Amino acid sequence: MSRTACSLAHRVTGVARGRCVLATLIVSLVAASLGRAAGPAGLEQTLLAASVLVGSGCSGVLVDGPDLVLTAEHCVTGSATHVLRFSDGSERTGWVAGVDHDADQALLLLEKPVVLAPLALVRQPPIAGTVLYFAGNPRTPRFQEAKLERTGRCPSLPALGTALFTTIKGVPGDSGAPIVDAGTRVVGLVHGGAQCQIATPSDTLRRLIADVLR
Repeated sequence: MSRTACSLAHRVTGVARGRCVLATLIVSLVAASLGRAAGPAGLEQTLLAASVLVGSGCSGVLVDGPDLVLTAEHCVTGSATHVLRFSDGSERTGWVAGVDHDADQALLLLEKPVVLAPLALVRQPPIAGTVLYFAGNPRTPRFQEAKLERTGRCPSLPALGTALFTTIKGVPGDSGAPIVDAGTRVVGLVHGGAQCQIATPSDTLRRLIADVLR
């Protein structure tokens, strides 16, 4: 669990905050190290382990803690709660804790943590030419290596000036799926859209988590 998520758990359940933070940091660091050490195959395994099936058709990712899932906002409109399916076969109910309309991003809080390693968010935005990785919808994953072409504005999200234009080949159902760097850190979430194929950036994801958990 992240520091902020661990603080929330401490307030709600009495979980020792220091122990919670340490355990999550260890799990995340070990998972990332194993992914890097094993090359693309290990990276794919780490990415798929944290990928989430949201409802009946969209994607998401376990990030920053064992009870936090990020996805695209358009995947969760119309309902406050959603069934989430994880890579170990478990299911949880997640409720929409916060959204960023401009960036088409949503944060879901799980009713109960899962026993899986969450991914971390990248701290520095990538530059054009950065190699990225993507697996798509966990029901029918298609692991791909791609590149960031540029950042900019797409007509489908006119208020977001830092959308990620990449070379990934997305299909319906990939919305909300994570795009990661070589360290399996989340760079963005797939948005798609009829007007341009884009991903939404990690800086707005970080702000969304901070706003919900502060």
